[in-house]
Formats: sequence, C-alpha cells, structure tokens
Amino acid sequence: MVGVRARNNEIMSPHSIDYQCARVARAAALSVAPYLRSVARTVTSFDTKMDSHDPVTVHDRHVEGVLHEILGFFAPGSRVLGEERGEVTLTSTPPSSVSFDEANALAQLGEASGVSELGERLRWIVDPIDGTANFACGMAYFGTSIAAELDGQVVAGAVSVPMLHEVFVADATRAWHEGPEGIVDLRSRGPHSEAEAVLISYYPTRKLLHQEPLVAAERERRLVEAYMATRRSGACALDLAHIAAGWLGAMIGTAFKPWDVAAGIHMVRVAGGTVLNLPLRTDLADGYAPGVAASAGSFEAVTIEAVLREEQAFIDSIY
Repeated sequence: MVGVRARNNEIMSPHSIDYQCARVARAAALSVAPYLRSVARTVTSFDTKMDSHDPVTVHDRHVEGVLHEILGFFAPGSRVLGEERGEVTLTSTPPSSVSFDEANALAQLGEASGVSELGERLRWIVDPIDGTANFACGMAYFGTSIAAELDGQVVAGAVSVPMLHEVFVADATRAWHEGPEGIVDLRSRGPHSEAEAVLISYYPTRKLLHQEPLVAAERERRLVEAYMATRRSGACALDLAHIAAGWLGAMIGTAFKPWDVAAGIHMVRVAGGTVLNLPLRTDLADGYAPGVAASAGSFEAVTIEAVLREEQAFIDSIY
C-alpha cells in the first residue's frame, strides 16, 4: 500500500508512528493467515481454559508464539499482552527467522523503522485466533486481532480474516479494509435506526441467566424487539471491524477481555462509529473494558446503551 489519506483526503506522511504501528500490526496479522488457512477445518481436539465454553487449540498457542517473533523483530523491547501467554517483553529476533512474506515485505520497505525505537513505550494486545470456537468447529468466521498501544493509548490496530483473504486496519486517523476487490476506507455508515440494524449480541451471559433469569430475559426481550435481527457470531474483534465498515449495525457484550476489544473499539471510533465501554466491576480503562455497546455512526443505539448502563448499575448494586 502506497501512501495514506486522512478523512479530508489530504496525503499523510506514511512515516507517522501510528501509521507505522498499523503497518506492523497488519503485516503480523497477515503473516500468520496462510498458516491458519492451512490448518482450518483440521482441528480434531482442543483443550479448555476457564470452563468447557472457553476452548483453546494448539494453533492458538502456536500463532501467538509466531506473533511474538514477528513483533519482536520489528519492535524489540516492546511488550505484548496476549490471550494465551499473558504479558511479556519481546526480544529482538534475527531477521533470518522471520520467514513471512508480509513481514519481510514491510521490513524491506523500511516503512516501520521508527517502531524499533519505541521499546517499552509500545505494547501489543494480541488475540491470535479471535473466534477460537468457530475455528475449532470449522466455521470461517474467525481472525487475528492486534492492537498497538503507545504510552498507554491505543493508536493502531489490525484484524485479519484468513479464510476471506482480507484485513481491516486503522491508524490514529484512518481505518480501511483490504480485500480481493482492493482498498476501501471505512466510514461506519450503515442502517439508520435500530429497527433496520442487525445486532450481534453476547447478552445475557450464562452467569446472569443463572443468577437473575427474569432480569436477563426482560433485557433480552428488549434487544430482540428493538433490532431487525440478533445474532451471536462468536468473534468480537471481527464483529467490531464489521461495525467499523458499516456492514453490521451494532454489538453488545459484557464479558470481553482487552484482547477481544482493543483493536476493534479503536477501529470503530476512528471510522466514525460509537462505542460505550464500561468497566463492569473491573479496573480496566475505556477501550479495554468488558462491557461494550458499539454501533455504526449513522444511528443512535439507545437500547443497547441503556441495557449496558443497567447492567453496570445492577453490578454496582450487588457488590
């Protein structure tokens, strides 16, 4: 990709740090896509983490390790927070060991040289397989999500979709989609009302259904009535990327982790969408917190925002 354009169509410098971080995140996500395509629909067994609803495969762990290698090559001394390995500091990787086309191409272009100087100021937030349950059962709706956080603030992100040969990318001022048809800026323009929108809903959780079934049922009834259709697709970062594109209307969930949402929330906001992100009894900051109500920028998502605020108030009242 040559050059970038801001929303006012003025040419931006391809050497801004946020753009360089976006390029590295993009290259890393795309570099592991061929491997994920090669092993997709071959999974015959998997482990679980917290419970039977939280699967992990050998491929999650392998891909996260490869991403450590690639990101460490571009940004030695930076940190990574990943779903499988927690937070670690990355070491420099010899160039010969980074045998991935996208990463090699970016290294040869030299468009990410400034990233190598950031050290511990830079943290990558990584989900190697966003949508592991989908991946494990052979569904194509999964991807790799990488956010770049500089001095405590997310400035870039990328979400790849291996089975569709596409990637969503955002720096600090621009979000775009790259696919077989070319490169298109994301503007998060979609439906004009909740009644016209498809809602991706991860609400209510199993915990709420168990603890307060009547409360959960009543709120779910409101969501179902407000939106044209509701779905539970199983890949949060990819959902948010689709909202940034305006292809999905909205999404709500209350149990996300930072690696689920960091890249996607940033992307939605840069594209002009709206995100309400609430801590829900955690100490996580805006952009990383478990409660998310996100919507395309063309309508007011009053129902999902109201339900999320009620969930926050409910949690505050019982703890």
